[in-house]
Amino acid sequence: MADVFNEQIVKKKRDFTDIIKIILIILAAFVVDSVFLIIGVLRTVFPAVFAISVYLAYNFIRNMSIEYEYSVMNGELDVDCIAGRHKRKKMLSVSVRRFSILAPVKAEYRAEYESQSIRNFIHASISDRTDGLWFARYEDDAGVDTVLFFNPNEKLLGAMARVIPGKAKEVPPELLRRGDEA
Repeated sequence: MADVFNEQIVKKKRDFTDIIKIILIILAAFVVDSVFLIIGVLRTVFPAVFAISVYLAYNFIRNMSIEYEYSVMNGELDVDCIAGRHKRKKMLSVSVRRFSILAPVKAEYRAEYESQSIRNFIHASISDRTDGLWFARYEDDAGVDTVLFFNPNEKLLGAMARVIPGKAKEVPPELLRRGDEA
């Protein structure tokens, strides 16, 4: 049997708190530069301080750009977080067979993703208020009830649903029958 591999990258939308953080970073850089410019003794080091503060502000803001990479290979889901298009961090790696449910975020499944027994929430989605938001509930290696929120495309949904057809809710039947394209 050949390896089955599907992947997808989604970019997290900036929300209000992200915009506030960006404004505060720019404001902090401006304040630091102003202090060094106003204090006469420190004017000689102003160009260096200015360059450093602009560089740091740019890097902080760039690293706030978040992407999530989902990949499914032979029933194993990996989710990585990519900050600033260069820093990659593995968020999770879990067998799809461990999912107790895979479903869209809807009122009828709310009890599954808002249960009191859930101790760990992993948000790897474009936004909490987006169409196409799905969740997967599973027990991690430590036995902790965990919910993953994410935005899988049809290929990823199909690859996962074929592994757990009875636990995948509202997946179109054609995705369960379709073969995988690499």
